Amino acid sequence: MTSGAIIMQSIHFTPVCVDFQQKIREHFGWELRDDENVFNWLQKNISKYNTKWDSENQRTNLEQLIAKIKSKTKFAVIGANITESELFNLSDDVSLIVADGSIGSLIEVNEKLLKNVICLVSDGDGVPHINNEKIGEVTLLLHAHGHAKENLQNILEIWSKWEKKPKIIISHQTFNTKKPTVNFGGFSDGDRAVCMLHACGVEKRHIQLLGFNAKKIGPWSGLNDSKIKQEKLIWMKYILEELGYDI
Repeated sequence: MTSGAIIMQSIHFTPVCVDFQQKIREHFGWELRDDENVFNWLQKNISKYNTKWDSENQRTNLEQLIAKIKSKTKFAVIGANITESELFNLSDDVSLIVADGSIGSLIEVNEKLLKNVICLVSDGDGVPHINNEKIGEVTLLLHAHGHAKENLQNILEIWSKWEKKPKIIISHQTFNTKKPTVNFGGFSDGDRAVCMLHACGVEKRHIQLLGFNAKKIGPWSGLNDSKIKQEKLIWMKYILEELGYDI
């Protein structure tokens, strides 16, 4: 389930669960070339929205993110079914990885936790929650897939107007290696967030999953086709089981 290690100077990670990406494409009848086209478009055009998102800054953002992950020892990954009690019970020393629209739970329920967010993982559809300027300057793993172009165009246009802009790293689900973009593994925002931690060497015992449910679309999910989303949750469960989790 693991591909070869990727090394870029101070950047080192080993992708996990990458083979699920092709299995899921085949399951839904999606084409690899669609993922490639949107990925290539995003990489080529993102700096046109703002120069802070050029390749050099993306690389710096990636180096800083991986260094931060490797320096921490306690993580919680926040999914769309997170509850108020879970948010208020989180310790102040936990580092948070947040799946897309789930960032809204922090903004609306326990805003002081925003300072603990070390990465927001999004494919651009977590609106309206990712439209909130309170996520300005957050490190954001922005994912390109074959059905994401319109959402990515929309959200980049919004973010580009903010005084404080997210620190973007581009991720993808293709076989291409285009520095400084990354493919940590996984498929949907939630399991991709977990794969990122594992790819950076974090052990399962240091990771807590909150708000993950394979049977229920969470209230903090963004724009989605509910039928497809429900099927994707099953694949999320398979990926997390491969990493040793039971949800």
